[in-house]
Amino acid sequence: MTTKSFRIVYAEDDAQVRAGVAQMLVEHGLAVHECTNGEEAAQLCSVFHPDAVLLDLSMPDVDGCEAARRIRKQGLPTRLVALTGRGDDALREAARAGYDEFVRKPSSVSTLLSALRCPAET
Repeated sequence: MTTKSFRIVYAEDDAQVRAGVAQMLVEHGLAVHECTNGEEAAQLCSVFHPDAVLLDLSMPDVDGCEAARRIRKQGLPTRLVALTGRGDDALREAARAGYDEFVRKPSSVSTLLSALRCPAET
């Protein structure tokens, strides 16, 4: 288990995927702020100052790579994790955008928690 003080911003345009992943994270004690695109994610980061951000790479309007660039420009000490079902080209693009970690969909909750570097509850 982790602690609710660990805040996540999670952006995913697929409502079903977003609900499932968010529920897994909440069940493991994380405070999850959900949104549907990269612009919303960048805005949420400026308000909530999350410990980590989980971004789908393929979203309409502002995709995950552009969102990562915008979040990095805010200068927050936030861990950025790309969540993608896309191939290696997408991962190279994400690396250039400044992500700390990459997770392929579908993924286990333990893989997500490890990538987000959620602290264990003591």
